[in-house]
Amino acid sequence: AEAAQTPQVGTIGGLMRRYKKSAEFISRAVSTKREYERLIDEIEADVGDVLLRDVDAGWVRDLRDTWAPRGHKAANDRVQMLKNAFKPAVRDKRIAADPFAGLEKIAPPHGREEAHPAWEDVEVEAFIALAMTRKMPGLARAAALGRWGGFRRGTICALPVSARSPIDERRTQWRLRWVTEKRRVQCDKREDARLTTLLARTPSLASTIAYNQRGERWKERQLNQAFDRLVAKLAEAGLVRSNLTIHGLRHARGIELAHAGASDAEIMAQLEHATDRAAKIYRRQAERGRMADSAQDRIDEAVRLQKERRKKA
Repeated sequence: AEAAQTPQVGTIGGLMRRYKKSAEFISRAVSTKREYERLIDEIEADVGDVLLRDVDAGWVRDLRDTWAPRGHKAANDRVQMLKNAFKPAVRDKRIAADPFAGLEKIAPPHGREEAHPAWEDVEVEAFIALAMTRKMPGLARAAALGRWGGFRRGTICALPVSARSPIDERRTQWRLRWVTEKRRVQCDKREDARLTTLLARTPSLASTIAYNQRGERWKERQLNQAFDRLVAKLAEAGLVRSNLTIHGLRHARGIELAHAGASDAEIMAQLEHATDRAAKIYRRQAERGRMADSAQDRIDEAVRLQKERRKKA
């Protein structure tokens, strides 16, 4: 019966099929599972017939290098997917040693543009102003949810009006409670006052907080296209950078939290992260900025002292 299976038990293909039935895979968001399935199909096509007993650290490294010409992200994504599928085999000793131990990711090429640069406050203001001028308050709300709520695109599209509840009788402070779309992480946080102000001055026309021009819930692709059109228009006028994306609003929120001195746990709670990986990145970025400013302060002080000495001389 095992010999008749395709792909066969004891091969990478069989391991990938087994991973697709695992609790880890099933618990993923629909969009994530769709992407994982695409990667699994490609891995099966490439190395599905390879026996598990033939897999060691050298083999995995050679495979990573074989995938490298497809691009650093494509190669790293496939290696990570393979690593996910191999975890049970490593854990129950079907493989003697972890073949991924010490394996480094392929670095992006030098000079590569950042995928989702963080928005500057003036760029956010310009975007919201143009959206309001074009009578697109639902798009302005989407930008506000990304920048001051730190939400991902999927949550921005789905976040219902009912997720907001007033904290005080005057309704000057609100709380946001929702389970996020991608990671299914609980969101329970006090609403940023800047977001509250923007929502108060724009109409609520749908069951969701953000909405399209027809007063309907945004579809993710539709929201991307609307953002891209306004960013392109603002970039032509020199008001924003041309490579801004909706996800960059979330990055801006993360960096702002780190600059404010938020801990990894606080950043995770604010941005609904399941791990502290992104929080550590934001805090490193903020720390670099603070250290750079501190170094410039030292230079300014040294220049001031030099000028004083010249005057005395």
